[in-house]
Amino acid sequence: MSHLYLLGVATLTLTSASFAGTDTNADLQARLEAAEARINELSAATNNNWLNDTRADEIRGLVHDVLADADTRASLQGSAIPAGYNGGFTIGSADGNWSMKINGLLQTRWVYLDDDDPARDSAWGFDTNRAHMTFSGTIAGDYGYSIRHNLTNSGAGSEEEWAYGTVGLGDGWTLAMGDLVLATNRAAQIDDGYLMTLDRAEGDAWARATGTGISLNYESDDIRAWVQVVNNNDGAVGPANADATQFNGRVEFMVDGNWGQFDQIHSNVGDADGTVVGLTYWTADSGDGAATNDGDTRWTADALMQWGGTSLYVGWSDFSDDSTSTGDTSGFQAVFSMDLEDNWEVYGRYADQDDNTGATTLDGEVLSVGVNNYWAGQNAKWTIQVDWDNEHAANDFDTTTVSTQLQFMF
Repeated sequence: MSHLYLLGVATLTLTSASFAGTDTNADLQARLEAAEARINELSAATNNNWLNDTRADEIRGLVHDVLADADTRASLQGSAIPAGYNGGFTIGSADGNWSMKINGLLQTRWVYLDDDDPARDSAWGFDTNRAHMTFSGTIAGDYGYSIRHNLTNSGAGSEEEWAYGTVGLGDGWTLAMGDLVLATNRAAQIDDGYLMTLDRAEGDAWARATGTGISLNYESDDIRAWVQVVNNNDGAVGPANADATQFNGRVEFMVDGNWGQFDQIHSNVGDADGTVVGLTYWTADSGDGAATNDGDTRWTADALMQWGGTSLYVGWSDFSDDSTSTGDTSGFQAVFSMDLEDNWEVYGRYADQDDNTGATTLDGEVLSVGVNNYWAGQNAKWTIQVDWDNEHAANDFDTTTVSTQLQFMF
């Protein structure tokens, strides 16, 4: 309004001056020009202030929109999402009801084999023995899952090794259903990345077995148990395999220690002492089919002892073939390890399997010695192992195997 006021003043001044005569024309002209200059100056300042206010309003609106969008995204994702590494890469909801843990393992090795059989040449080569990914976690708080993809199976690319869901029943009881790992012995239940030796001992008694079915599990402070029923004939179903099942039951008693320490045989200097003993009964029923393992049974007893830097695992197994006594076998193994500190460890294993035929390569003794160097615990490990296999086959030829392996696990 100030420029309109000045304009009015200038107009009145000019009108009054017209009665004063021509002598004042020059003075009036100068005053008019000065008034017009002031009016232009005030008008420009007013326009600039208006422009600044408009820009400020626009910026405030933009900031408000960005903050509102951020709040919307946070409400969709949940607040304070936990993510990081804890025994695997993890992500989940803030309340812990939904989670996923991702684990991976790579074991690659170089192997040299020396066979005493003159008909067979010595050989060496590289091998990726194991490579797999595991996804596990919780669903809606009360449910769980575990899925493993084996990446090393030839021809099939990625193949499921196990996949099952779990339901917590309370009071230490859990129900699992799907493709399961059978609780046949403690060595078979120790995961691949935590093995003391490069592989599990030879023979069906010590191999990791899986099956499609159901498992009722129990755990208390000093007792664990598994009752498992799975399909027979490698999971096949249908009229030819109706009611064909395998039953596996195992119980473990913890004399001392905590359950977590028995997920590996390895024991560091200074670790807590612990002892666990287990007993397993397994049997197969072919049902309406013609499976040859109808009525076969196996008993297994084992124990794992750890003494803060040394460990000993011993296991015994007896298999009874219902079809013929010549199929009966028994097996024994013992694994001893000693922590040398500075991330070095030495170990030895003796494994023996006897059958009644005397003409199978599984009937024999295998002695293994090795050393582990833990670069980053079990997550990065270097192993060298030598095996002497005394085969009691028809020609009784021995083999010596030298292996070195790198393990990377997360």
